[in-house]
Amino acid sequence: MAKTASVIICTYNRSAALIPCLTSILQAIHAAPQADVEILIVDNNSTDNTQDAVATWHTEHPDCTLRIVFEPQKGLSYARNCGLSHAVGALLLMIDDDCIMDANYIANALVHDARDTDPVLRGGSVFLGDPTDQPLTIKTEAARQSWSRKRSSSRHENLGNSLLGCNMMMRRTLVDKIGPFDTALGAGSSIPGGEDTDYIFRAYIHGFEIEYAPDLKIHHFHGRKKVEDGYNLFRNYSIGGGALYAKYIFSHPNICRQLYWDLKKLPGEWIRNENRFMPEFGFTMTDKIRYSIKGMYAYWWSRLRSRDTAPRDPAMR
Repeated sequence: MAKTASVIICTYNRSAALIPCLTSILQAIHAAPQADVEILIVDNNSTDNTQDAVATWHTEHPDCTLRIVFEPQKGLSYARNCGLSHAVGALLLMIDDDCIMDANYIANALVHDARDTDPVLRGGSVFLGDPTDQPLTIKTEAARQSWSRKRSSSRHENLGNSLLGCNMMMRRTLVDKIGPFDTALGAGSSIPGGEDTDYIFRAYIHGFEIEYAPDLKIHHFHGRKKVEDGYNLFRNYSIGGGALYAKYIFSHPNICRQLYWDLKKLPGEWIRNENRFMPEFGFTMTDKIRYSIKGMYAYWWSRLRSRDTAPRDPAMR
């Protein structure tokens, strides 16, 4: 039966974090009583007590429409695609399992969607949930921002910084046009990042508006507390970014301009012997380029292995 919205949570071995996430979503559902909203959990082959924890929570909150589906193929993109295929909402909201949703999130999301004349790929603000965590994977700008192919936004800005994958929403009609997430990308794959940015790129290429709406708030309890955690995160981001350069540099070079901007900074970093990217984590611009190249080769190799079986992305034509 069709719903107003589906909140999709992909999870793997995070039962302790998942329960407060569910509780926060239920509070947001109660704050939007006019909407018929389901929570859809995608268990990405967890080995902890996720299934039992969710069942117990649902018993305690029987007023919540909740389903849990199982995706045996490990990888965030596989889990996201499983969620997209099972969700019955006209509006699809994606939140990570280590996040807490603001009580007004769903009400605000419905207001934004009601104003849209065309489908929009939209994301919101992401605040640090635990102040002892490193200030990573957050986005706290107070002003609304938007990007579109009509305005040639990618010639001047890096679309990869527009939204965070832990907080995204879109209409079913947008998904039907763009298609599933690229399973060569994302946590759990050989390219440990980039699946959310790839979706942003594809929405942009297809002519959809990309929008950052700061009133769609979540708090992220990512648990990265050490400097090396920051280094490892930016390594994965850079590998994912390199994979996207490999995927789009020939067909849509404008969305790969960040590579050009980064390369311009390399001589200064070498001449001055200073870190010109993320000195607080010891991650240099040289590191970023090096791991980007690794990601490019990894993506080309993955496409070479699957070229005879994988469907061609319409955005690449």
